[in-house]
Amino acid sequence: MRTVVLTLVMFGAAPVQKPVEIDRTLQRVYGTAIMASDVRQVRLLRLIGAAAGSDESALTAIENRLLMLRDAVQSGVGEPEATQIAARRKTWTDAWPAGTDLPALMQQCGMTDRGLDGWFRDDLRIEAHLDQRFGAQGARREERTAAWIRDLRQRANLPVK
Repeated sequence: MRTVVLTLVMFGAAPVQKPVEIDRTLQRVYGTAIMASDVRQVRLLRLIGAAAGSDESALTAIENRLLMLRDAVQSGVGEPEATQIAARRKTWTDAWPAGTDLPALMQQCGMTDRGLDGWFRDDLRIEAHLDQRFGAQGARREERTAAWIRDLRQRANLPVK
């Protein structure tokens, strides 16, 4: 009869580490994922403006932006000129305090020059669409725009805020 000797070696139990969240999907708008990193990016780079006071408000602003951009594209709003995009970028750059290392900040946020120009291009497309749709600036335009955004949110099955 054979005897089988089984030797068990006990290794010190490895400490249990909590998983580190790198990124996650917060919302989808017509198939476009909005990631936690997107919210962080627009807040750190001040791309949404005053609307991005918190992560929740930044998320809502990104949702609204995607809804308006989709509507602008469907309505046939044309591409802005390169000079308009450059002017928008200069306005954004000039708004930062002197000495701000924008290339380092962009790198930290994962934003490329091309991506930033794309953001400004889409800003200009949305503005052109709002001008076509609602005309001149004013309180009436703001009311109509807010009602339109509520309608866009309802059609996209997003919470109306």
